[in-house]
Amino acid sequence: MALKISQQREDSKFLAKPREGLKEPPNPEEWKQVYRISLMDNELHSLLEALDCCDLVTLLLQRNKNLVAIPEFFFTSICHLRVLDLHGLPTDIEALKQLEVLDIRGTKLSLYQIRTLTWLKSLRMSLSNFGRGSQTQNQSGNVSSFVSLEEFSIDIDSSLRWWAGNGNIIAEEVATLKKLTSLQFCFTTVHCLEFFVSSSPAWKDFFVSTSPAWEDLSFTFQFAVGYQNLTCFQILESFEYPGYNCLKFINGEGINPVISKVLAKTHAFGLINHKGVSRLSDFGIKNMNDLFICSIEGCNEIETIINGTGITKNVFEYLHHLHIKNVLKLESIWQGPVYAGSSTLLRILVLLRCPQLKKIFSNGMIQQFSKLEDLRVEECDKIEEIIMKSENNGLESNQLPRLKTLTLLNLPRLRSIWVDDSLE
Repeated sequence: MALKISQQREDSKFLAKPREGLKEPPNPEEWKQVYRISLMDNELHSLLEALDCCDLVTLLLQRNKNLVAIPEFFFTSICHLRVLDLHGLPTDIEALKQLEVLDIRGTKLSLYQIRTLTWLKSLRMSLSNFGRGSQTQNQSGNVSSFVSLEEFSIDIDSSLRWWAGNGNIIAEEVATLKKLTSLQFCFTTVHCLEFFVSSSPAWKDFFVSTSPAWEDLSFTFQFAVGYQNLTCFQILESFEYPGYNCLKFINGEGINPVISKVLAKTHAFGLINHKGVSRLSDFGIKNMNDLFICSIEGCNEIETIINGTGITKNVFEYLHHLHIKNVLKLESIWQGPVYAGSSTLLRILVLLRCPQLKKIFSNGMIQQFSKLEDLRVEECDKIEEIIMKSENNGLESNQLPRLKTLTLLNLPRLRSIWVDDSLE
C-alpha cells in the first residue's frame, strides 16, 4: 500500500522487487529516474556494468548470497546515493563520500576500507569487520573518524578472541562520538564500560535526564559487559520489546557502581554467571524499578531475588517477564515482607533448574500477581506445592485470574498445585 501511494507522487519513484527470486538485475530502463531501489533477498549473480540513475538515493541489496562481486564502475553514476545496505555482501565502497546509512554485517569489508565515509549517520557492522585487512592496517583510530555517527551497532561473530584484546581501545574511540543517539556494543570489561560512561558526552546528556527510562528516547542502548562465549555474547533479546534499553552482564563479581548506574536506565536486564551476591536486590531496588524484563542464569550464589526487609515502596513496578535458570542456591523469589503494588504487572514467570527452590509464592506474593498469564516451573527438585497455604493465608479460590498457561515438568516432590486443588 505504501508503495502504491508513493508511486502516485510525481516526485517519488521506486523500484521494489524484494524476494522475487531474481537471478538477473532489472533492465537499465527500469533504473532510470528512480529515487529508491530494493532488490533484497533475491538470487542475483551480477549487476549491470553501467547505469543511468543519477537520482538514486537508496539502494537495498542485502542478502543476495550469490552476488560475490559488484562491477568496478557500478557506483559511477549514482553519486547522490545516501543509503546503501550490503548486509551479506562483499564490495568496495570507499568512494561513496556522501553515504549516510551503511550496513556491512556479514561482508568482507574492513572498517579500514570505509574509513573515508565520514558523513555516515548510521553504521551497522560485525566484529569481523574490525579484524579484516592486512596485518599492517591499524584498526584503531577509524571509529573516531565517523564524527557524524548517530547510530552504531556491532554484531558479535567469530572474531571474539580479537575483540578480547582490542575492545577496550574501540570503546575509548566510541566514547568520543558526540552525536550518538543509539549504541549496540559489547564492553569486554566493567572498566571499559566505566570509561565510556564517564567520558561519552552523549551518555552524560542522557544520564542527567530526569525523565523515566521508558519515556527518554534521546539515547538508546544494548550493552553486553564481560564475555564467555558467542552464545552469551548475543545482546539480550527483549522478547516482543526490541526497542528497549538492554544490559547483559556476564561473568561479573560483586556490586559495581557503574553497573548500578546503567541499570537505572535499563528496560531489559540479563545477569549471567555472576558471583559475590546473594540477592539481586543488592544492585539497588531503585535501580531496577524501570525494568520490564529480568533474566538470571547461572548465578549460583543467589539465594533470593528480592529481600523485602526495610522496603517502603513497591518493587518491580513495571516488570513483565522474570526468567530464572540454573540458579543452584535459589531458595525463594522474595524474602521478607512484600510491599503492596510490587510486581503487579508480571505476566510471565519461568523457573528452570533451581534445585533448592522450595516456595514460589511466599509471604502473600500471589496477591500481587493478578496479571500473571504464564507460569513455568521445571526441574526444581524441592518444590512440593505451587501455592503454599502456610505462606498465603486467607486466599480466595479465584487467585491468578489471568493464568492461561501452567507448565510443570520434572518436579519429583510435587504433590499439589494448591492445598485443596481449587485453582481455577
